[in-house]
Amino acid sequence: MTKITINGRSIEADPTKPLIHACHANGAEVPMYCYHPGLSPVGSCRICQVEVQQGTGPARVVVACRTPVAEGMVVNTEAPKAHETRRECLEFLLKNHPLDCPICDKAGECDLQDYAFAENQGEGRTHEPRRKLDKRKSLGDVIVLDEERCILCSRCVRFMEEVPKTPQLTVSDLGSRSTISTFMDRPLSGNYQGNLADVCPVGALTLKQFRFQARVWNLKKSLSTCGECSRGCAITVEVLRGQDVKRFRPRYNASVNQWWMCDTGRFSSARHNATERIVAARRTSRGLEVAGLEEALAAAAALLSGAPAPLIVASPFTTQEEAKELLALAKVLGAAAHFVLPAPSGLKDALLNTGEPAPNRRGLAELGFAPLSPAEARAKLAGARCAVLAGERVLELLGREELARSASPKVVTFDTHALEGAAAEACIGIPEQVEKTGTWINIDGHAGKLHVARPAPKGVGPLTRSLQALTRLLQPSSAPAR
Repeated sequence: MTKITINGRSIEADPTKPLIHACHANGAEVPMYCYHPGLSPVGSCRICQVEVQQGTGPARVVVACRTPVAEGMVVNTEAPKAHETRRECLEFLLKNHPLDCPICDKAGECDLQDYAFAENQGEGRTHEPRRKLDKRKSLGDVIVLDEERCILCSRCVRFMEEVPKTPQLTVSDLGSRSTISTFMDRPLSGNYQGNLADVCPVGALTLKQFRFQARVWNLKKSLSTCGECSRGCAITVEVLRGQDVKRFRPRYNASVNQWWMCDTGRFSSARHNATERIVAARRTSRGLEVAGLEEALAAAAALLSGAPAPLIVASPFTTQEEAKELLALAKVLGAAAHFVLPAPSGLKDALLNTGEPAPNRRGLAELGFAPLSPAEARAKLAGARCAVLAGERVLELLGREELARSASPKVVTFDTHALEGAAAEACIGIPEQVEKTGTWINIDGHAGKLHVARPAPKGVGPLTRSLQALTRLLQPSSAPAR
């Protein structure tokens, strides 16, 4: 490590990282546009100016993203000259930037807004008209480009070259005519395009799916884990006024996904806004009818209590906490525990996506659950007297329509939606991924936490609590004391 001084405080800095990394790691605010910790530094925006003194030489202003740390370096991030230089850079960047913050999706989380306010750069000295460039330019099925907002930081270009290693963007033309474009105007492709909107520090690159959907200050952000493959990327779930999920975005995790996530996980947010959720229902002479939770659990207990070794099948979206309660139920019933393992998605790549749409596959296997393909699970169901199907999406993975067409075996389901069919004896609603707490174990053994991002529908309780209640109903009563 290298000893340097930042704002009067002596610290130890990593000599393999640029000066800006040492500043940020030690609480010194330095603005940045072109720099990103996950990309190679280029020093093109010049906003990260700090004052540096080395040895007996005079202090000078340098860009922190391209300056290596050196022993004895004295850094002042708040020097008047540094702020003056940053204001000059901002004035240049704002020269051609349109004044459309009120309709920009980036408003509220735009670095250009934040730094202009922090540096008190509120006016320009030029009178020339702004550049006339293309607005709402489609770059494919994911990204929209507003050329007028672009500050040519080149983060997007470097991301495509360095992270998915599929270079598709470039800075075309020269001087004031420079713009970001795709090679030969071909549409962007790949499963990581959504990250372009994340790395863009202004509102030049935006997501078509999120465009004009919400203002960021109306979104509640919660920490969570992506469930679309067994990688378990760290994400934030962003919910609009406690109702619809509007965005999944990557959250930095050095051990799992760093700053990125694939588009499969990013755009899975819409599925969590499905309607017609179930609270509880039980079978009557007139068919499946809405019931209270206690009634539905009593019907489930009546079915399971007289059956020899019912089949238990869990969803791969079941958390470790839910799975342990399911194991306790299996012990009382004298049944083996299984989980359905869906077929590979075909999306496996060398970066993040494992192609295995089972976020807690490893965790369930470590607890002793035996994996079954959907076909194997249906075959076992066909030979069972009754069954318990538990966990989010378990009916979807097993084939909801096929289960609905069959009258046997009689089943108890714990899922977000009911099973419409003669086989359903009791259906009990459970929270979705974004409505519960818990743990998934990813493919490498890292624990990914789920947190409540929005409340579950009224009357829907945690799966752990419902399984505990059912287990209690099935346990033999204690013998009376003599």
